[in-house]
Amino acid sequence: MIGKIGRGKAVGGLVRYLFGPGRANEHTNPRIVAGWDEPGAVEPEITARGVRDFRPLIAKLNAPLAAVNAATKCVWHCSLRSAPGDRVLSDDEWADIASEVMDRTQLASPGDDGGCRWVAVRHAEDHVHLVATLARQDGRPAVLARNDFYRVGEACRAVEERYGLAITAGRDRTAAVRPSRAETEKAERLAKPAIGREVLRLEVQTAASGASGEKEFFARLEVAGVMVARRYSERDPAQVTGYRVALPGSMGGLHSADGKPIWY
Repeated sequence: MIGKIGRGKAVGGLVRYLFGPGRANEHTNPRIVAGWDEPGAVEPEITARGVRDFRPLIAKLNAPLAAVNAATKCVWHCSLRSAPGDRVLSDDEWADIASEVMDRTQLASPGDDGGCRWVAVRHAEDHVHLVATLARQDGRPAVLARNDFYRVGEACRAVEERYGLAITAGRDRTAAVRPSRAETEKAERLAKPAIGREVLRLEVQTAASGASGEKEFFARLEVAGVMVARRYSERDPAQVTGYRVALPGSMGGLHSADGKPIWY
């Protein structure tokens, strides 16, 4: 289960998009599966003209904001997607998952009638979108849990275990770092099929999985064209205590302004 978080200025446009056809008509049967109120009570009704009336839902979501003089980005948006290969979850299961996220982020915990107003919109089999306005219904400003990205990650891990879903990488800041903008742009300039750091990571993983020991590991890296710099113990100069790796420019590796390779 992967969660992505965003902030916005207006809830109306986001609600209309989530209930719309999508950018490539990928949205199917959009509906509210959970929220601060019963889904049936806040689901946008279809008018006599055959279109949805979003005005009541948008007005209800916005109502608490008037009492707290909300900041510019007063809309919290979180998309939750199950992993490829996971079974299709029911609306009730997605509702439970959405409630777990809202509880962990402290935006709307069970039993807290004064929490933020929010809805979970499902328009595909494998994901839902959570939309909340950052103002409590009891007139106090919303207190979003610190590092909400990691709190969402904790919720994802909890529901993965609860529903037997694929286990995703932890959000404890030990996961692989995303390629930087500089790496991405360099890969595009060189028309490389993969970004340098990703190529390097794959080569290291491949060498590690096939090596029977330290010597073979380093030998496999060097055969693959990876640059290796070993770090030795100060007490025992023959003992390797760590290593750095880099890619030559021909393989998509980055270099500093003075032409030296960037090591990882």
